[in-house]
Amino acid sequence: MGCLSMKKRVHGVRGPRLGDALVLRRSSNSLNFLRLALALLVIISHSITLGGFGNETIAGNDTLGGLAVDGFFGISGFLICASAIRHIEQHGRWRGLARYFWDRFLRILPAFWVCLLVTALLFGAIGWLAAHPSLAGYWSHSFGPVHYLISNFLLKINIYPISGTPFHIPYPLVWNGSLWTLYWEFLCYVGIAVMAVLGLLTRRRVVLAIAVAIWCVEIGLFIHPSQHPSAQFAARFASIFLVGALCYLYRDRVPDSGRLALGLTALGCLGLSIGHPFSQVSDWLAGPSFVYPVLWLGAHLPFQRVGATNDISYGVYIYAFPVGQLFALAGLQKAGYVPYTLCTIAGTLPLAAASWWGIERWALKARAWQPFHHTSDSPRFL
Repeated sequence: MGCLSMKKRVHGVRGPRLGDALVLRRSSNSLNFLRLALALLVIISHSITLGGFGNETIAGNDTLGGLAVDGFFGISGFLICASAIRHIEQHGRWRGLARYFWDRFLRILPAFWVCLLVTALLFGAIGWLAAHPSLAGYWSHSFGPVHYLISNFLLKINIYPISGTPFHIPYPLVWNGSLWTLYWEFLCYVGIAVMAVLGLLTRRRVVLAIAVAIWCVEIGLFIHPSQHPSAQFAARFASIFLVGALCYLYRDRVPDSGRLALGLTALGCLGLSIGHPFSQVSDWLAGPSFVYPVLWLGAHLPFQRVGATNDISYGVYIYAFPVGQLFALAGLQKAGYVPYTLCTIAGTLPLAAASWWGIERWALKARAWQPFHHTSDSPRFL
């Protein structure tokens, strides 16, 4: 179901389709701007906790950072579904699957590994020196930098402190509390790949049924919270991701409607007011409801040039937390929430830019590496 086939289906359908802006005119949408805005929203939210300014929960056990992550998953569901279909259409089932995973690997893991390395060698060392006269003991610690790198190397974050650092700050023993979501996002990539190989992405009603089933499981986990948070997170993220994927699969029928976006936003806000004191899946209604409004904003906001060539949103997301912790060690939170948050943003942007120009940009160019043939895939669809 490529763009040309979509044009044929759209012909004769009354009213504009959301897919017109997000697929047929993908070079002129603002999704990359939204991803950067969501990454900054995570900083605004996390700074409340990292600076010791109180509880960042806004309603229903959810936070601004959590909602921003939901936005990431909704956008990714749309774009990654498009990527999987495009690769298989262009290269066949198995070769397309290989290219798909190669692209996903290059987009996520090289910059992630460098972030782990920078955290272990730089941030952790500074945290150690904040309480010790030298680095003696930092490298040899049983839970030191080497253990941190090995434990987290495969994307699943198992260890958060390094050699007992950071400490004497409002949120101790966690260097990067943002990276854990990348594991779940990659699992969503795997799920889309399985659907693509089984041919389910060409049977969108089946995907819709799967999404509804997972959403029902999420509601069940909300009503009767599981003792295993992993089940709750899996249901939460898969549900949101599949809503984004369905917006792509039904792009010939999903209307381009500001009223629909506003109505779903109101429904999402209602969902936020329905919390559960023992459930980590408090956005069972809010998360899926906000996907369409986010995509609608991506189609209509006039910020198409932001991130069109140089997308630093990923770098902002993976470096903001350790930067905030480092500034907490320096005591910048004593100046107040706003100065602390602005300093965290200012300190994160250079690292994000370095990640893009030094790692991510070059990794994306490696997509043409053999045994895969070069295609004209756009970085905007990562």
